[in-house]
Amino acid sequence: MKRFALALAIFGCGLAVSPLVTTLTAHAAGGTAPAGNAAPTSMRIGIIDIERTLYDTAAGKRASDAFDKEREKSQQELDKDQKELQKDAADLDKQATMLKPEVLKQKRDDLEKRFVELNKKYAKLERDLAEARSKAIQGLLAQAQPIIKEIAKSENVDLILDQSAVLYSDSKIDLTEKLNDKMK
Repeated sequence: MKRFALALAIFGCGLAVSPLVTTLTAHAAGGTAPAGNAAPTSMRIGIIDIERTLYDTAAGKRASDAFDKEREKSQQELDKDQKELQKDAADLDKQATMLKPEVLKQKRDDLEKRFVELNKKYAKLERDLAEARSKAIQGLLAQAQPIIKEIAKSENVDLILDQSAVLYSDSKIDLTEKLNDKMK
């Protein structure tokens, strides 16, 4: 019974591998792959650095400025709360010797709760800012999309990737300047 299962498994693997072997053999012999498995013979790829577009173009600067204003407003709010908490902690340290132990403990517990709330607020602001930055980039990409398609057609490029997703690329395939020249 075990031999039968082993033979069946080997037969199944052979069936699964046979199209791959046929395709590889045909390519090695200089032929073509069977119909349905045809792959493009060469693909032209271009790279765009959307970060450069964000910082170097008028459209990108508008998006970046809006994000910076939101970040600064959030930072000022957070700084204000932090300074207030530090001031209250310093005041409590000065009063510590004059307060009853249970009152001191209660005030320290209140300060710790406020500290935890401040940390939660900080984490939420960080998430909100990351989301705002992502939206700014998405808005810029939406504006750039038709221009990117136009560049792809004019440069006869099949695929355009963002530089952040690429580990290495030759500068010859960088289309960022062409995009930036056309962004308003």
